[in-house]
Amino acid sequence: MELNGVILPDRARLAAAMGDILRGKGGLPFYLSLIGLLVGMYAVAAVFIIGHGETVNTYSLVPWGLQITTYIYFVLISTGCTFVNFLGHLFYGKRYKFFASRVIFLGIMTAAAAFISLATEMGRIDRMYRMLISPNPTSPMFWMSVWYSLYMVAIVVEYVNIQTKRHSHKVMWGAFIIAIVTHSTLGSLLGAISPRPYFFSPLLPIYFLFIAFLTGCALITAIAGLTVIRKGLNREYYMQPLVRFLRIGLGLAFLTGFWRLMIGLAGRVEGSEVFRLTAMNSLVFGIGVAVIIPWFMLKVSRSAGWLAFTGLFIMLTQLKTRSDLVTGGFKIPVFRAYETPAIIHYTPSIYEYLILVASVSLVCVLYLVCEKAGLFEIAGEKEVH
Repeated sequence: MELNGVILPDRARLAAAMGDILRGKGGLPFYLSLIGLLVGMYAVAAVFIIGHGETVNTYSLVPWGLQITTYIYFVLISTGCTFVNFLGHLFYGKRYKFFASRVIFLGIMTAAAAFISLATEMGRIDRMYRMLISPNPTSPMFWMSVWYSLYMVAIVVEYVNIQTKRHSHKVMWGAFIIAIVTHSTLGSLLGAISPRPYFFSPLLPIYFLFIAFLTGCALITAIAGLTVIRKGLNREYYMQPLVRFLRIGLGLAFLTGFWRLMIGLAGRVEGSEVFRLTAMNSLVFGIGVAVIIPWFMLKVSRSAGWLAFTGLFIMLTQLKTRSDLVTGGFKIPVFRAYETPAIIHYTPSIYEYLILVASVSLVCVLYLVCEKAGLFEIAGEKEVH
């Protein structure tokens, strides 16, 4: 079914999919995701109704916690999907085209999931209109809002073009460039915080872009692997480009992560001891488990199932490293007053965990429903078995 050329979920297949769901035949992943979404939305509502201070464990010494981690994690995945779409169209043409609508759809959905988490941290989102009547062009956050608006428009237009088979290289390049500007601005927002040595770095805008590429590749590899298995497609034909992207992403993540750590360990400014405090975790987990182990996992097997597992493994480990990055910046207090602990500890509340579950579940539920309804099956595209 189409609307002005845009593929919509087939009405018969959508009705059949909803019938299967109501009869308990929707599949375990869908029902787990649906439960997660309902419970997560309860947590989102609790933050607004009960209050941020009563539900969230962030406070004056740790103003950013799991909600900001979730926001950064998902928005970087969205950027990574845009990068995969650009490079896939540019270098792999027909092999990539089969996954193109899935990639951009996931880019839109992960951006939406990111903003759900961000909204619970911002408080009075109903007052955001004030940004329009009293803009502050000297603030990086102002420009983030501008670029994010353009980014969402660009990827939606790119999705429409893919679905209508009117793919435009101009729109593709525009989405790619806007994604770079938008999410390097996010990196610069953290990198410009000079009182926090763990954040303060000109490497951070570039680091964010490289991590975005890696996590976007990981998500698409997981989805592609499961799709190849379900449809019985040619694994080598469809998965080889994504494996190459993953290797590049892991190499870039290793390069920037290693040198960010080395520069931090060499620093002698006040507060730079946070790098020495977290050095073992950064080396063992941030570089070893999150980057080096996935590199060798890609050499163990080339089966679609194993590659899908590798993609999921990378996504889980990168979530942990994003949490380490966000909360690590507050381990050493800026103002060391009387009774202020030398090292700050933070543990997310159950509501914060459930907001993460809500963001993950939203993406899963929408993707699974659209997959069952045939949204991504563009007529005329031949599958290679």
